[in-house]
Amino acid sequence: MRLRGLLIGGIIGAAATVYLSRRKPGLVTWAANAASEVGSSVAKKSMSKIMSKSFTSKATALAPKHSDGTAEKSEAAWGQIESIVNSDPELKKEADKIKAESSAFAH
Repeated sequence: MRLRGLLIGGIIGAAATVYLSRRKPGLVTWAANAASEVGSSVAKKSMSKIMSKSFTSKATALAPKHSDGTAEKSEAAWGQIESIVNSDPELKKEADKIKAESSAFAH
């Protein structure tokens, strides 16, 4: 859609609204209320769909599952990180500095 078409449509819509509001003021109010109710209904339905059990069960089914070896993999990864930090004295100094700063803050 071109910008020109959008602008012309907006102008025509605004002119029609002004014309109708002068001829039949209740009609514009009724149309605005009807549009508001439709929007509200759509929002309520979508929220109920999101919160429904079927949606949450699908989301749970798609969530990644933890395997039995997760703890060992995590422990091995932390061990590797620690060995890297310990191998470089400058990096160890910086890590100790960060630890000291983070322990100074109340969590």
